[in-house]
Amino acid sequence: MVISREAFAEFSAEVTGYTAFELEGTGLIDTHHKLLEEILGPHLTGELGRLITDILCYPPASAEREKAIRDSLQATSIFWPVVSSLISLWYMGMWTQLPEAWYATAGLPLPGPRDVGRTHTPSALAYVAQLSYRTAHAHTPGANPTGFASWAFPPIGSAAAEVSSRIPLAPNHTPNPTTTPTYK
Repeated sequence: MVISREAFAEFSAEVTGYTAFELEGTGLIDTHHKLLEEILGPHLTGELGRLITDILCYPPASAEREKAIRDSLQATSIFWPVVSSLISLWYMGMWTQLPEAWYATAGLPLPGPRDVGRTHTPSALAYVAQLSYRTAHAHTPGANPTGFASWAFPPIGSAAAEVSSRIPLAPNHTPNPTTTPTYK
């Protein structure tokens, strides 16, 4: 059994606190879904898929669903480190390699330097669309422009923004003719 795309999106929504629609808007559902299945392999993907299917039988954001997650994934499950890394993947845009003990328990070899299970950023979009900046209502540094000279203004809604709105940005200023070049 593989994890369906819809089940992966709904489960990701449950563990991140975002809706499946919002996660879809990141453009990362397919990338993260494929990465998880590649790391786990077919056998563990099938086991996790069955657990996710059982969890998703309960109403969204319900106490029953939360209990099902706790009972089936957190308790002594081999899958809790996987879920933890999945949450980090969504929020930080980077897959964190699972502990050596996890690989030993799962019966899988440790990932090599070029294997998908190592700590890495799976795509440029994973960095740009990570949820941490979205949660902070901020732009990913170096990825999303905020606008020309936006650094000069305090954030909207801050006390500094209220004060600065009362200060003229460009008072009547006459350039000094001795220092201002003239072009003919």
